[in-house]
Amino acid sequence: MKRNKFALLMVVSFIVRLIPHRTLLLAVYDEYLHRDLTLRIVNNGIGVLSKDLGSLLGLKAYSYPPLFHVIGALFYGIFETDYIFFILPAIYGILSFVAFYYLSKEILEDEKKAFLATLLVGFAPNFLYRTSLYIPENLGILFFIVGMWLLVRFLKTGKTNYMLSLIILLPIYMVTHRGWVFFVGVGTLMGFIYFIPWVKKHLHYLVVLGIIGLALYYAPISGEFIRGLISRMPREEVTALGYLKWIGIVQLIFGVLATKKYFEDGSIKQGLALWAWSFMILGSIAFRFRDPYASLPLSIMAAEFLVDEVFPRISKILEKITADMSGIGSNIFKKVLLNKKMASVIVALLILGPILQGAYSSYAYIIPPTIKDKEAFEWIKENTPEDAVFLVWWDLGYLLIGNTHRKDVVMWKKVYQGFFEEAPDPQEANKAYADHVVMFSSTQKDRAYTLMKAYNVSYVYVDKYRRAYGLIKYGLMEYAPYDTHFKTLFVNGNSELYQFIPNPNLLPPDQDKLEYFGDHNILVNFLEKFWTGYNYADFDDGYKGDYFLNARIAEIYSYLYQRTGDEKFKERYEWLLKWLTYKQLENGGFPEGIPPNDFTLYTALTIEPLKGVSFEGQEKTMRYLRDRIQEDYIMTTSKDKKGDLFAEAQMLPILYEYGLFNKTVLDNIITKILDEQRSDGSWKKSLGGTIVTAFGLARYYQLSGDERVLPAIKKAAEWIREQQEDNGRFKGEKGYGYSRATYANVLFVYHIAGMDHEKKQMLEIIKTTYDLNKEPRPLQSILDIFRALEYIYGTENAINLVEIIVSSQSF
Repeated sequence: MKRNKFALLMVVSFIVRLIPHRTLLLAVYDEYLHRDLTLRIVNNGIGVLSKDLGSLLGLKAYSYPPLFHVIGALFYGIFETDYIFFILPAIYGILSFVAFYYLSKEILEDEKKAFLATLLVGFAPNFLYRTSLYIPENLGILFFIVGMWLLVRFLKTGKTNYMLSLIILLPIYMVTHRGWVFFVGVGTLMGFIYFIPWVKKHLHYLVVLGIIGLALYYAPISGEFIRGLISRMPREEVTALGYLKWIGIVQLIFGVLATKKYFEDGSIKQGLALWAWSFMILGSIAFRFRDPYASLPLSIMAAEFLVDEVFPRISKILEKITADMSGIGSNIFKKVLLNKKMASVIVALLILGPILQGAYSSYAYIIPPTIKDKEAFEWIKENTPEDAVFLVWWDLGYLLIGNTHRKDVVMWKKVYQGFFEEAPDPQEANKAYADHVVMFSSTQKDRAYTLMKAYNVSYVYVDKYRRAYGLIKYGLMEYAPYDTHFKTLFVNGNSELYQFIPNPNLLPPDQDKLEYFGDHNILVNFLEKFWTGYNYADFDDGYKGDYFLNARIAEIYSYLYQRTGDEKFKERYEWLLKWLTYKQLENGGFPEGIPPNDFTLYTALTIEPLKGVSFEGQEKTMRYLRDRIQEDYIMTTSKDKKGDLFAEAQMLPILYEYGLFNKTVLDNIITKILDEQRSDGSWKKSLGGTIVTAFGLARYYQLSGDERVLPAIKKAAEWIREQQEDNGRFKGEKGYGYSRATYANVLFVYHIAGMDHEKKQMLEIIKTTYDLNKEPRPLQSILDIFRALEYIYGTENAINLVEIIVSSQSF
């Protein structure tokens, strides 16, 4: 019966240890590194390991003993499946589970208590965490418990064979995990208690030990290890809630209650209590002492206290609680509590509670890192050299290394260098971290370039989550989209990848702003306020590539060069065309957005103003757009399978003007847009959607004269007019609720619809109410207004009107 219960407990424990890998993904960041290290041994042989003995034994701050990975590589070589990384940790966990039973039985000398202690520790959240994951500490904990059993046996029997076994085990532990340091600490505590009588007689020896310890701290090799260990130990305040959460409610409460009893018992139990309290106290500033090493003694202490002090007295405790109970319903309540079965229920809760907490913790506390971008990692594996070095935020480095087997700046220095070469000293490792922060956050570009060269960085990888960090968003990611030291390689709306080019062959001939005092200098001076030294970027939190805006400025400067003959304009627009070609994605697209994605619409908007100029990347973009045009829809991204009405309406005139539609596709797109118009003239009852759709149809009609779309344009214009007050402002607009670019788009729709009064009203609103400081994207607003005015009045008149608008602004 006892064997059956223990077997059932093992099965449940094993299943719970599989929960963290329920998604068949590695459950924590560390696992990605340890899997990668294992696979490197599989692929390259054991000879790749560091030859530095200090690293192999974990005697250096950033060394990683390899035995765990060697064993993992052996099993992987046999079974050749990634399931090894899910199942092997659970097997180690169960072996630790069994070993702890024998340790508890040795200390408590009672099978029932040992069984309960094993249950408590087996489902302690921190112990379950460490014994469920593919991390070296998993195997290390097994060696820790086996070592403690050998130590306890030696202390109880005095037989030297146990000490000899322990001496053999310790080096094996040392090449497995650095947790052997905790084992030595616990052994010292246990031995101290055991030899207290001897210590009392030889108290002066403690002074000698103190001097020896001080010497070891300052000695070259041992001191380096001790100081490195201290520097690497996480130091942060730990809340009381963290103890209940990670040690376990039952384990902590009843383990603490057992303290007095244990300090009054024999030497081994006194040592156990000293171990528990020492590690709980140290765990308040460095959680690694608490997790899971404080749980081991507390579980043993709690089990004995429950069996000896709590379970036998539950009925008496309930009688005392209910003795003075009175009032309405008190008799019923007392009857329920004093029922003979209630004691059994409470015992069951005290036993099942830890199991439920442990099972819940394995699901809720171990949250797998989100790998939204297998696509990006696959791209990296297929398109970058195996020895490439990536600048990546340190925690994302775990995922990048684990999924692509490439190098990064921080984790490679802290983990891989010690594993395969010679471990860095703490100062060197900390400097790598500090330098990677500088590379991401500094706006001193030359400093960032220099550091990237020093670390041999070839690529920069950022995902959506990390890009939101202010020091990344307003540092490197501010200028990487436009700086020619960075070539955009991959974007997909979650991840972005840039190649770092230390010495780019494309640099602007002049990074200063244009100084111009001739005709249209008002517009030129306005545009130049947005010059970055490489391109023109809007004043907002958006993506600073702004490729379609730069294409429009290239068109304007090309026009001004033809009109004035000023070589400054030629130099600038030719630079912008070269820059656009350089920054173009390999597939011909132009990304946009935060985080950027390969949007067909923005590529179309970029190519629109370049029809009359010589743009080297034009044919590549044409191929890109042709690939995105399907029989009855236009793909908005490379993954789109149905299209988007509003995006298709905006692209319709651009793709038509470039002659990219055949008759069938053109008819299908037009029919789709017209069929989606509601009877009231709107599209989807959306003011913004109706305006951009009507604008696209209006521009298409202007280019093609296709009478099929004119009724829809007029009907939409009437609906838009109904959304305005008599003064022309949109209903419900409070303050500056709409960009004046929106009014400009409506202006063009009214122009095509023949609504002259409304057209004049719109133009007057734009001229008199435009406020540069209230526009969310001031550069885009002016260029959008210019586009609409150019369609109506031509380039020269549009520039004149825009200058009237801009001249009234303080900027």
